[in-house]
Amino acid sequence: MKRTLIIFAAVAASLSCFADADKTPSPPAALKVLMVGNSFSICNLREMPQVAESMGKKLDLASLYIGGCSLERHWNNVEVAATNATFKPYRFDRITDGKQVVENGKANIPDALVLDKWDVVTVQQASHLSWDPATYHPWGDSLVAKIRELAPQAKIVVQETWSYPPWDKRLKKFGFDQVEMYVRLHDAYKAFAAKYGFCVIPVGTAAEFVAERNALFTKPDFHFNREGVYLQGLAFTAALYGVDVRDCAYKPDWMDAARADVLKAAVMDAMPKSGSSSR
Repeated sequence: MKRTLIIFAAVAASLSCFADADKTPSPPAALKVLMVGNSFSICNLREMPQVAESMGKKLDLASLYIGGCSLERHWNNVEVAATNATFKPYRFDRITDGKQVVENGKANIPDALVLDKWDVVTVQQASHLSWDPATYHPWGDSLVAKIRELAPQAKIVVQETWSYPPWDKRLKKFGFDQVEMYVRLHDAYKAFAAKYGFCVIPVGTAAEFVAERNALFTKPDFHFNREGVYLQGLAFTAALYGVDVRDCAYKPDWMDAARADVLKAAVMDAMPKSGSSSR
């Protein structure tokens, strides 16, 4: 009961990727999305393209990846790239309309931002720092400014990452359990997004709504397994396109239909019903 109440309180305070009902535009039919992240974002390449296609949406999805990369490291990399054009520390992948057009390329953030006219650029904190709001500043602020400078047309969106499963030893080091990690990271992401009026993709909140949450992971890992990655793809699609993914016909072949319905429902339960969004 305590866990349920905490989750509902957190969702009630979330920001939506879409305006209030009287201001809501027609859901976009096509998006170009660049994810600036780490292992908690590159995994979204695996299922979101199929989910979006199933919902009748066109998707051009790209990923800038360095394992465990924090907002501080992202910004430090931007500063290095400003004086060294050959500095390309990120793995770059891109899937356009379901086809891999770039695989394991090399890039830096400034080059990627001007590579195309992105509709959305997503950012996030490294998972091991996500619960600490002090780690978002000033590096997240500097990154936001750079995105606005180089990709002014793009909507900046925050991916809320997920809390670690209970077997992860870092929870003991942090001094709290899985639920408390979720509450803290949720509040930290919410505060960062609220500062700019950014919307949040509530992946971490959706995970909290899932019955048998630990099934989203494979022990001893703290990354999503293939079930968790499907949940993530559903959450991104629901938030960015403004669609109800309970209507999504696609599910992975290996997944039971009933379990897919559980994940779809969890995602829609996590989606805020009102709020604000801004570039």
